[in-house]
Amino acid sequence: MREHSRKRAERRSAPNLVPAQKQGARAQRLVPILLCLILACGAFLRFHEIATIPPALCSDEAMNGNDALENLGTGRLAVFYPENGGREGLFINVQTAFVYLFGNKAWALRLPSAIFGTLTIWGVYCLAAELYSVPAGLLASFFLATSFWHINFSRIGLRAITSVFFLVWALYFLLDALRRARQGRPHPGRMAWAGAVYGLGFYTYIAYRASPPLMALILVYAYVHARRNGRVAALARASAVYALTAIAVVVPLALYFVGNPEMLSHRSAEVSIFSMPRPFVELLLNIRKTIQMIFTKGDYDWLHNIAWRPMIFWPVAVLFALGIALGMAALYRRARRGSEGGGGTAAWFAYALALLWLALGAAPAVLSRENMPNAIRSILMLPAIVMLAAAGGCWLYGHLARKLSPRWLQVASAGILLALVGEAYHSYFDVWATSFDVTQVFNIAGANIADRINALPKTAPKHVIVVEPGAPIGLPPPAQTVMFLTGSYTKKGQEEGNIHYITRQAGDKLDGVPFCQQVGATLQGDVFCLQVNWLRPPTF
Repeated sequence: MREHSRKRAERRSAPNLVPAQKQGARAQRLVPILLCLILACGAFLRFHEIATIPPALCSDEAMNGNDALENLGTGRLAVFYPENGGREGLFINVQTAFVYLFGNKAWALRLPSAIFGTLTIWGVYCLAAELYSVPAGLLASFFLATSFWHINFSRIGLRAITSVFFLVWALYFLLDALRRARQGRPHPGRMAWAGAVYGLGFYTYIAYRASPPLMALILVYAYVHARRNGRVAALARASAVYALTAIAVVVPLALYFVGNPEMLSHRSAEVSIFSMPRPFVELLLNIRKTIQMIFTKGDYDWLHNIAWRPMIFWPVAVLFALGIALGMAALYRRARRGSEGGGGTAAWFAYALALLWLALGAAPAVLSRENMPNAIRSILMLPAIVMLAAAGGCWLYGHLARKLSPRWLQVASAGILLALVGEAYHSYFDVWATSFDVTQVFNIAGANIADRINALPKTAPKHVIVVEPGAPIGLPPPAQTVMFLTGSYTKKGQEEGNIHYITRQAGDKLDGVPFCQQVGATLQGDVFCLQVNWLRPPTF
């Protein structure tokens, strides 16, 4: 019986022995084609109808745009913009260039997001291929390309999407430089490039500040290998180049915070769980909500998600859970036997990096007390999620390949992947984009007023009475949308467009429509009442 089984196994394997090299060469030729298809798919989902979807312009995007208009008027760029809770400056400075090229249009603010988002797909392929394998890299990049979570933030003019881009590429460049160092190839220039990219990430989004332990893990791992091979001195020099370059890039931002220390932790302190009576209980609740966000109950804010829908589509979520199990098993085996996996990077280290990344990416959300679960604060989790899901998918495919016909397995896999593309398109363009709640959260009322103002002669006096019930006295955030789309954020822009903004003052007893009617009756020219009744929770 044993002999029969052996011969049957030989018959199965023998026909593939000779063509294996040809199949390997063919597979290598397919990799760039498949990667291009994935990038094309991801680009389509991020650029398709970007001039009209999302509709209108939310207040947070408009605030970025108004800073861009002010930059163009003053000829200056900033490393940090203190308004609207404080925002790192890199993304707004990029948006400034796009507003200069294309004008004060909503889509001009969103094009940088789509570009960063698409390039991140490429980066995830490079990183996952470096850590795991080429098939895992392709699958991880595909999962990111078809992720509603990533598609949505790649089409909104907010800075969070850039933090994912810079962290992915910074990790890849560092790993690539260290691999070259191990192989005795030139690497100081690569280390400097890795440090520069990593340093730039601190100009993107506050959540990026959680990333240093990832770099520390990589450098410690490299040190252990260097000590075994007698290359500690070379690694020390390379690490010094990396650290000094990163520090040099971060210095302007650090100097800003030295001069404005309150901005360093202002927003973090404002939403921290440690300002609550029972922070440990809140931490546990937030961890539970973040786990639920991935699998069962996602972000409820329509700016971030289809309200309450899980952030990860269930087939990918299942593979993600499998990837976590594989990672825990690999770490357990490492602890028990001290063995490393095959390939260029130890299997246990690839999983350790992804699991640590997962925890660090969740930290900005689980340590906050507002609007949980929160997809934007935890957006740095996404690359780790898709890489672990890809690792789970590759393991499952290999397991099934030993039991099923290769042809049918390939057909079934292709069908599932196509279904993921269809689901991503349907969820974003057919469900989310057509929702009434989306039009409200993107301030359709303000955009409509801006269109009406732009249709009038510049010389005609125009008065925008801004009332947001329940908001403090002053100019409410929805006015930012009108200001950007009409180019009237600055005093010069208001004078040139003959546009006047009026808000309630201390002592005004009327609110809403009555206030608009009372004030409007005393004005000459066109009067527009911007009243926002649907209030979205603030973002971070």
